[in-house]
Amino acid sequence: MRKWVRRLSCVFLTLVVLALLGGFTYEQVGRARDASQLFARIGQAVDIGGRTLNLYRSGEGTPAVILEGGGNSPGYAMASLQSKIADSTRACWYDRAGVGWSDPPSSPRTSASVVRDLHELLRRAGVLPPYVVVGGSVGGEYVRIYTARYPTDVAGLVLVDASVPDMHEPDFALAPMNRLSGRTRHLICIALPAMTRFGIIRFMASRESRPALSDSSPEQANTLAKLEAQPTAFETDAVQACAATDNGRLLPRNGGGNPDIDNAARNAGSLGDRPLVVLTAGRYWAPPGFEKEAAEYHEVWVHQLQASLARLSTHGRQVVVDAHHDMAEAPEAMVTAARQVVDQVRSKK
Repeated sequence: MRKWVRRLSCVFLTLVVLALLGGFTYEQVGRARDASQLFARIGQAVDIGGRTLNLYRSGEGTPAVILEGGGNSPGYAMASLQSKIADSTRACWYDRAGVGWSDPPSSPRTSASVVRDLHELLRRAGVLPPYVVVGGSVGGEYVRIYTARYPTDVAGLVLVDASVPDMHEPDFALAPMNRLSGRTRHLICIALPAMTRFGIIRFMASRESRPALSDSSPEQANTLAKLEAQPTAFETDAVQACAATDNGRLLPRNGGGNPDIDNAARNAGSLGDRPLVVLTAGRYWAPPGFEKEAAEYHEVWVHQLQASLARLSTHGRQVVVDAHHDMAEAPEAMVTAARQVVDQVRSKK
């Protein structure tokens, strides 16, 4: 019996060593491929004090429209949207620290550091306020936090199916990380450096993607896919999530996402009388067997959570769009909303 146990142990250890060697090799090959397949920067590297962020701007006029994307997507995801808005005013997208062509952050990102980075980027690049800020998904929380931190900069907002603190999403809609137990997530956070070294982060990043806007060209969609496959972006996002903890332990699941971002958005307060358009997806997706649960949550999402965002401003209104949650099918709705808010800001002068 002991003989078989020893043999099985040797086989197991051999498999572990082979897996580690394979992962390490996969990571090194990936890094070499990254270095050989660098594609030209789209945008401008702006020094914000020892590191650079990538900014793309075009168009002329005020107020400038600043695009803050959802998830951890690069700013390039908003390229086709930006080009249309730039027909009538200056419009900009940028890459958060560690994403796209921007340098990694010097420490784990927080909601405060993200909005501080954006403010410094715009200041040093000479993009002067007032701004109309457009935020999708978690970007909606970031632009609310930005408005609270720099109230004289922001003249109007567009929230695109924006995240809301304490969303309490059904389990099937949660991100994979939020479906895990707190203990498991804590262990993953501890293991992040090893996961990077042995190619696990690279493998996970290669499986992450968001749909490009429906009016994006095949070339734009291909560039976006390459940018989103960068393991540095995935790792930066994971480190940010792990840093938003209570003594190193991720907070319990609540469907609200990152507790640091949620708390900052919750404390951001009202938007006063700024023009505000809240775009809400009118369609929902559900895996087979969860249709009823999804429909019930969607009613709360549209008529309570998103409606509450519109009430943040005395000049806020909600527009329900015939699109799914990522809004990739409805770029024109975003362009129209941005132009309407720009016109409202101009009419107030």
